[in-house]
Amino acid sequence: MQLEPFIFRQEGRLIGIRAFDDNDTDPVLGSVNRYALRPLVRDEFVVFTLDLCHNQIDRHFSRFPDDELETINTLAPGRPLMERHDLRGSLPRGTFFRSQLHRDGERVSVRPDVYVLRTKDNEDFILNIEGGVYRETSIGFSFQTPECSVCNRDLRTCDHVPGRSYGDAQCHYVMRDVLEVIEGSVVPSGSQGTGFVAQARALPVGQALDTARQRFHQPIELWSRRTWAAE
Repeated sequence: MQLEPFIFRQEGRLIGIRAFDDNDTDPVLGSVNRYALRPLVRDEFVVFTLDLCHNQIDRHFSRFPDDELETINTLAPGRPLMERHDLRGSLPRGTFFRSQLHRDGERVSVRPDVYVLRTKDNEDFILNIEGGVYRETSIGFSFQTPECSVCNRDLRTCDHVPGRSYGDAQCHYVMRDVLEVIEGSVVPSGSQGTGFVAQARALPVGQALDTARQRFHQPIELWSRRTWAAE
């Protein structure tokens, strides 16, 4: 049985603003202009660096293996920066134009740069980031397999529950087979947490897991053309 992928969100944070000077040799302008329809100049945009996701077990008992972070790092450039994951009611505020992996001891994180145009509509948005009011971020993406850390099976097909202890080990799920980076967002509050999202609605981990397991165990309906025609 082919299981549907999860659409997933994990919170991160804004960690810095990219300053320019006349002696700057970093090819920021060229990288940004790969995504612009006309060449931009430095005064037309501002660049921020985000720390989006990492390889540590978070408060909702999920983690990325390093190879999935490499995938996210590759997929992030070109994706939009949104507000509050609002894909229906608003347009992007910026565009991720490059990304790198950041290593701090055992902690590995994805750190993309995003450019935001200095337009009138973006004035308050930029000011709130620069002033430290907007500082939490969240990345939205989909992945195929939540792998149980206890039995290494798909979490939707086993009986283990993230956060519970089994013997000497506490269960968590490993996010395997990242399919797509959908967007990154500035959000009101983030704490390096995670949560499953089903049908574009954020659900607590327990509820989302119950829903996924019920769907997996639903009986398969079989029919034939002859039976259908008789009815």
